[in-house]
Amino acid sequence: RLLSGSFVLRALKDDDDIYSFIIRNRSAFEAYFECAGWTLRVDEPLGAISWKGPSPARIHFTKDETILLVIVRLIYEEKKSEITLHENPVVSISDLLGKYQSLTGVQLKKTRFYDVLRRFQTLKLLKSESSEFSPDSLVSIFPSVALALDSTAVNALYEKIVRDTERPVQENLDTEDESEEEIDAD
Repeated sequence: RLLSGSFVLRALKDDDDIYSFIIRNRSAFEAYFECAGWTLRVDEPLGAISWKGPSPARIHFTKDETILLVIVRLIYEEKKSEITLHENPVVSISDLLGKYQSLTGVQLKKTRFYDVLRRFQTLKLLKSESSEFSPDSLVSIFPSVALALDSTAVNALYEKIVRDTERPVQENLDTEDESEEEIDAD
């Protein structure tokens, strides 16, 4: 289960027994993964187990997926200390879309957005509270998102996203300034 799905989470009923088994036999799992050149990653306070291998064995994301992963990770950090009735931090789909648009300045198409959410569900990063996605639907963010994207990676990616989204705006402003300078010079 650990090799086929990126994470084993204590919080999920289907994973609870497997999580306990891996914790009890941690040294055997670490030795097994070490033979392949991989490492077992266990974060007991989060209740998440994953593995890390060489680049070809890792999951690769598109630009949209990376941006949404950074947003989900930031929301997780923001909401994890809030007291709620939910076991994991929860956010509405409309809030995710809004944060994506405010960060990038681009409206992500809903079909693409829902495809990304489905992929994140498959990877056990989040789970929709309802069977269908709609703007009012709530999404639970699993603690595995903290293992998928650590805080230093979040900061670096966030800065890169902001730089990349500001660059086209700045290039347009530079072009307009040059045009005005040419007019003034004539």
